[in-house]
Amino acid sequence: MSSRTAWDTSRPWADRRPAEVPDGPPPVWSGRSIVAGAGALFMGAFLVMEVSGMVDTTVESPAQPDGPGGALLAVPFMVCVGGPAALWGSLAVVLPLVWAARRLSGRVTGRDVWWWVPAVAALAAVAVTAVVGIWTTGTGTLALTWLTSAALLTGAALIARDSALHGRRLLRTLGYGALAAVAVPLVGAGVFAAGLVTEYSPPEVTAAQLAGTWSDGHGGTLRLSADGTARAERLTDHDSAYEDHADADSAAYRCTGTGRWAYEPGDSSTWGQRLKVRIERCRFEDFDAFDDSGWRVGGTPEHPKLNRQYGDLDAPEWYTLTR
Repeated sequence: MSSRTAWDTSRPWADRRPAEVPDGPPPVWSGRSIVAGAGALFMGAFLVMEVSGMVDTTVESPAQPDGPGGALLAVPFMVCVGGPAALWGSLAVVLPLVWAARRLSGRVTGRDVWWWVPAVAALAAVAVTAVVGIWTTGTGTLALTWLTSAALLTGAALIARDSALHGRRLLRTLGYGALAAVAVPLVGAGVFAAGLVTEYSPPEVTAAQLAGTWSDGHGGTLRLSADGTARAERLTDHDSAYEDHADADSAAYRCTGTGRWAYEPGDSSTWGQRLKVRIERCRFEDFDAFDDSGWRVGGTPEHPKLNRQYGDLDAPEWYTLTR
């Protein structure tokens, strides 16, 4: 890096000596750029949660999603955990991206240009997608992961770069992020009101429509008779397997027996519909459990489903029966 000469004005005139002042843009590695990048990551993650919550309301789900308002419930957790994580991410990921973009830009074009940042961030997002690909192989999920991570890294890196070049950007980043967080649900409400996107809701059914044979696709069936009696054949008892930390596919957790069933239509919406079942050799004690227990109705009017929650209440899994 070249340098230019400046006078050191901190000494008396007679003792002043020329001082070397670095030429070119200031360095990337500074406290203000780290904080600015962290603020951008924090607000970007919040916006992603809002948009994701809105998208969740449009797709089939066994339980009613929280929608964009669910992001507000996560604010205390994000402040306590997400804040330090954003600082670490800014230092370990965002600033190295800015540094690499500036180095490549200088070597290839001979000057520092901003558009190298999204190019490098897009490559880094490929690595993030590859890690996610260890747990999932869905093309749509991987494409969405790449797009989301590329957008988050690009925005944070550009703001960190701007802070390194022009000064503090944290308050501005948080302010614009807060405005965007308010705009997302407002725009979403307008999109739903205009009918451009439809919110998913379970099909409304009756007890007569539920009568019949339901299958889990793995050899287990639940037969519901019109007289209120029920019979299970090799139905999986996930609750027992979960408590025993065992493999639910084991034959030891498949039950066969008879019992009874009843349909509860719910109060205000189709999300409240429940199928209450009691099978003598299964842990389906829906009649004596809390009101939200039982099988939830899902799917579509043409292809309804019965979904039963099991496992961790905060991150439940679902046992699904179809016809």
